[in-house]
Amino acid sequence: MPLAHQRRTLGRTGLAVSPVGLGCSGFWGHRRFPEQSAAHVVEHALAQGVNLLDTGHNYSGFHAEPRLGRILRPLLKRYPRESLVISSKGGTLTGQAGISGAEQRNFSPAAITASCEASLRNLGLDYLDIYQLHGASQHDINDDLLTALQRLRERGLIRHTGINTHTASTLCWMIDHPTLFDVVLLDYNALQQDREPLIDQLHAAGIGVLAGTVLAQGHLLPSRARLPRPADAWYLARAWLKPSSRALMHSARRMRHAIATIRSQRPAQTAFAYALGHPGVASGILGTTRTVSLDEVLATRLEALTAAERQQLVNAFGDGRGSPSH
Repeated sequence: MPLAHQRRTLGRTGLAVSPVGLGCSGFWGHRRFPEQSAAHVVEHALAQGVNLLDTGHNYSGFHAEPRLGRILRPLLKRYPRESLVISSKGGTLTGQAGISGAEQRNFSPAAITASCEASLRNLGLDYLDIYQLHGASQHDINDDLLTALQRLRERGLIRHTGINTHTASTLCWMIDHPTLFDVVLLDYNALQQDREPLIDQLHAAGIGVLAGTVLAQGHLLPSRARLPRPADAWYLARAWLKPSSRALMHSARRMRHAIATIRSQRPAQTAFAYALGHPGVASGILGTTRTVSLDEVLATRLEALTAAERQQLVNAFGDGRGSPSH
């Protein structure tokens, strides 16, 4: 069965998600990227069997959610709402999260409630399958916030809650408090293998794990001499400006070479086969503006990455060139 038509259970939520989810953010939601082209990516993903769409209230300068809502409106006539898993996020107040490394956030009960309600209006939906606190740490969580999230659930506006975090201390806190949130979206790829013990524990605790940055923001792919499209230039600029991306960039050369020597699949497929080969990962999120790139990842064969080849990637990380996650 093709990868996109497969389904994995997302922790204790019981949601059945495609192993590859579509990230509706980044240049996909940028005004410079034609909305018709953005719609084509979403429509193609759904036609190929992808059922998980991940976005955020502040993504693409606050344009991603309204764009996705306009695109979904006609598609929901063909794809029943209950067949889709739609996730969004709240709490970040700046429109380019992650670039500066110093985003403004507000996790007060009133702000999170208002953000969730705005997300639903933007998306034209009655409910979100997953509502995540975007970049929250354990220090942001209190009883009032948890009560507000529970009220959103009781109103039928959200089904499950999660945290989108790149911080190991927050992941450890979630493991220590396993009943408070249902889902986590974390960064995980062959350059961040130190995540794996935490993923094991999250999975064992019943917390559904979604993996972002599976391609390490492009640093696991062959370098390209030319930048033929505005999207490529935008993503390259983000790679230089975003602090976490610069850390990946500096540690990527050895791993990129190790992935390139594996000939059973293309590099992007090898990277996804590695991440999705972890039994604790329910889905890997791919952000792209190209259906050809989406098709390439959807053609990934997990079984093509042999145990020996996986060990090559483990060895490349273990040489001390990996990017420790904090």
